Amino acid sequence: MKFLLLFLLVASVGFAVYRISLIYRSVPSEERVREQAVPAGVDESLPPLTPPLEASLATATQAGPQALGQWLRQNGAWVPEPRLSAIQLDLAQMLVRNNPAEARRLYAAVKARTPAGSPLSSRIKQLSRTFE
Repeated sequence: MKFLLLFLLVASVGFAVYRISLIYRSVPSEERVREQAVPAGVDESLPPLTPPLEASLATATQAGPQALGQWLRQNGAWVPEPRLSAIQLDLAQMLVRNNPAEARRLYAAVKARTPAGSPLSSRIKQLSRTFE
């Protein structure tokens, strides 16, 4: 009988440790939160956004082109220029199938205001075959 109680006690403690480790692994660490705050496609040479803007941008990007366009209308004034152009190029790429005229207009506007030495120059050259 003592052996059975000891076995149940050890099994209960082991199960409790297992459940606590599952809970611990499900809580995001600071490092994972920081990694998720900056989208993977963001160029390091572009100026960063504030964490709330970065989070809302990621949400809008995942929601689709209409949400991203709405986000740009609401928050575009607070986004520094090279990053704003990069976001508009992302929107143009999203719109290219459903609204090619708007996508070309966005691309042309970004291309017109982007200087030759900009970090976006190479991306604009790559996208030129798509939009021109």
